[in-house]
Amino acid sequence: MEEFFKVPIRNLFVLLSYADDMPELAHSMNDVDEDLITYDFICKQFLKEVALVERRGLVKDYVAFAEPTNRLSGRMVMEASMSYIISKKPIVVCEKDEYTANIRINQLIKSTLKSITLNQYVKQDTKARSFNHMELMGEVEAPPLTKSSFAKLSFGRHNMHYKRVLQIALLLHEMTLLSHKNGNWSLFTAQLDERSLNSLFENFLFNFYKLEQQDYRVKAEGMQWKLEGNKALLPGMRTDVSLTHKNGLEKIVIDAKFYKDIFQVHHGKSSFRSGNMYQLFTYLMHQDQEMKLRGILIYPSNGEQVDEQYDWNERMSMEVMTLDLNASWKDIYDRLKNLI
Repeated sequence: MEEFFKVPIRNLFVLLSYADDMPELAHSMNDVDEDLITYDFICKQFLKEVALVERRGLVKDYVAFAEPTNRLSGRMVMEASMSYIISKKPIVVCEKDEYTANIRINQLIKSTLKSITLNQYVKQDTKARSFNHMELMGEVEAPPLTKSSFAKLSFGRHNMHYKRVLQIALLLHEMTLLSHKNGNWSLFTAQLDERSLNSLFENFLFNFYKLEQQDYRVKAEGMQWKLEGNKALLPGMRTDVSLTHKNGLEKIVIDAKFYKDIFQVHHGKSSFRSGNMYQLFTYLMHQDQEMKLRGILIYPSNGEQVDEQYDWNERMSMEVMTLDLNASWKDIYDRLKNLI
């Protein structure tokens, strides 16, 4: 049976901001009362950014479009024109460049506005404001959004003022995708399935440590088994987060796991999940044993706090800890920073 996990919208916003390599969005909310950060609040932040873009004027660019015509103009598209030529119709297909606001960055904004008007978790006045902004973008289309819609966006002097509005649009879209997987959401709380949260939490931790400290090099590390034989049949080994100190003498291997209950029960006795412990221990045993090694299992939790440490020798230890996703962002930030 699939497990679900509740996360406050304010913390989901932060997790997604870091997972998508946009920590500035999380930092921009530092002065906002965390209890005010709801799904509707984030939509209102998006609308504020839309208003700023509209005030400066929508960016336009030349877009090629083709149409059948009985007057030769622009560039004739021979392949598309052949059916008319063969049927002896006085028509050809010509391609022209049109200077228009109907370009991808504006389409992303309008599509996000449309999704807000259809979202059940958004207040009526927010929907009305979104609809009004859509009306001001009459020439712009609103194609369906996908994650790839936001890929490879580039910003220069002419469109830098779009960066923040499109960052928030991406987060709203990802929240929408997550809410569609399980509809038991509210303005304040998101309910995520085990697989979604596990992937998001891994990406969040990786980028958090990549962005919030300078002493360690951060990567997801692949390793080869120290065994002889047909290695093609052996499973791959890859850490979630490996932090190697720049002095070359210390390494921290972090493995992020999600379970509603971090303990297993056998014959009435509770213990940490054996598979998780064996996996992390194996990762550590495949490291350079001259280094000082720490292995850390981190479980997201809804309030239960665990902090345990086990020493293998003077150079190697394993730790098991929980990170309360119901806590304030400041508490989460401090706990992760103090970990290293």
